[in-house]
Amino acid sequence: MEMRIFGYILLVSGTILFGIMHLAIALYLPDLGGWGDPPGLIATVLSDIAGWIPYILSIVFMVTGIILIAYDFISNSKWGQKQKDEMKARNREFNTSREENRKR
Repeated sequence: MEMRIFGYILLVSGTILFGIMHLAIALYLPDLGGWGDPPGLIATVLSDIAGWIPYILSIVFMVTGIILIAYDFISNSKWGQKQKDEMKARNREFNTSREENRKR
């Protein structure tokens, strides 16, 4: 549950940072002299305002938050519990067969 809360915090903070970066891009557009097609408009503005690090960081926060939420959801769901129970049963079978082979 704690991982899910941390995932929500990362997702929300990444979304807010992403929105702030797009706001900064929109505010800088009237001052932009021109841009080339290969880097594009957003890449040119991010380079001019030195915004690559917070932009990439916002995406990393959002993706990490989604992964943590999904992992916590799967591990605590009925499907996740069923998978854990199956793994425990297979481990017991494996350990039993290993012990039998050692005795031979």
